[in-house]
Amino acid sequence: MERIAAFVCVALVALAVITMPARAEPVLIGVAGPMSGPLAPYGAWMVEGVERAAEQINERGGLAGRDVEIVIADDVADPSRVEAVADDLIARGVFAVIGHFTSGTSSIAAPRYADADILMLTPTATDPLLTQDGGWNLFRLAPRDDAQAQVSGRYLATEYAGRRVAVVHDKSAFGKGLADRTRQVMNDLGLEDVLYAGIDPDESDYGALIRSLSDARIDALYFGGMAEEAGIILRQMREAGLDATFVTGEGAISPQFTASAGEAAQGTLMTAALPRDSYDRPLDEALEATGLEGGRAAIMSFVALRLLEEARDHVSALDAQAFAQYLRSGAMLMTEIGPVAFDAQGDASLGEYGLFAWRRMPGGFIDYADNLVAR
Repeated sequence: MERIAAFVCVALVALAVITMPARAEPVLIGVAGPMSGPLAPYGAWMVEGVERAAEQINERGGLAGRDVEIVIADDVADPSRVEAVADDLIARGVFAVIGHFTSGTSSIAAPRYADADILMLTPTATDPLLTQDGGWNLFRLAPRDDAQAQVSGRYLATEYAGRRVAVVHDKSAFGKGLADRTRQVMNDLGLEDVLYAGIDPDESDYGALIRSLSDARIDALYFGGMAEEAGIILRQMREAGLDATFVTGEGAISPQFTASAGEAAQGTLMTAALPRDSYDRPLDEALEATGLEGGRAAIMSFVALRLLEEARDHVSALDAQAFAQYLRSGAMLMTEIGPVAFDAQGDASLGEYGLFAWRRMPGGFIDYADNLVAR
């Protein structure tokens, strides 16, 4: 009898295994950016944001009932590597790519993903031409250079009329594009720069540049580039006794800026998005709410994946073309940073931009929150 009972139990287990529905394949989401090289910290923050979003989505049942699985791809922010990286993600069968980090890499990757029916949401690329010339699959969750340049260029032309202003960039598509557009606005309004130069990023000593700025007797410097270089240049300016106003863009929104600049960060002017309404959440509050540490690159990468989760409720299937059509409809989707919508080009409606000052806050840290100078 015991043998019969054991046989029955084994048979029942086998039957249960046979009749149990197969677990759905995961939805693969690529995260493409600089996971190595000089910009590796930004790639790590992108991964942090997407992984955190994936964890939360999976806890809620996944995307269309399927777990989200992350596939990390390293393009080193090098345009020559992008085609191989994109082709590998395509071969892996990803549904969407969060990335790439720079405008140059994004512009190469987007058409390849479009041909493979893959969505692409860049959390950081800022060149206006990216979405202007982009395909059906491309969406941007970053401020456009021309929007920031209008604010910073107008401020410099107005507040430093008749004075000596220099423009410096880091030679990247982002940094040079932002610097050139700011310079153009400034020049069009009647203020010519007295010095225009590019630097090599990932250096520790910008002494030659500082000497050139001192020799030019500048009153203000506009820098187009990323947080670490901005901080180093600013600190070395102050160490050399150069008190010119330092103005930059959203590339400085990172812990690396104050880490590199130290006390010199106080007084820096920087363009950043203005809250649009009472539903918007400041960046620091959004980071605290999500538990992220990596600044804007992390939170916008998090939001990029969250938008796919929100859009899933409004499309009939897990289909890239359907998602793209819905996102471009102008529909407002709620996220941890507030409501987000895309226009017909794929640019997110991130609102108006203002110029903020980094100052010592009551808590003792240096920040720009609520320190609006101009808009």
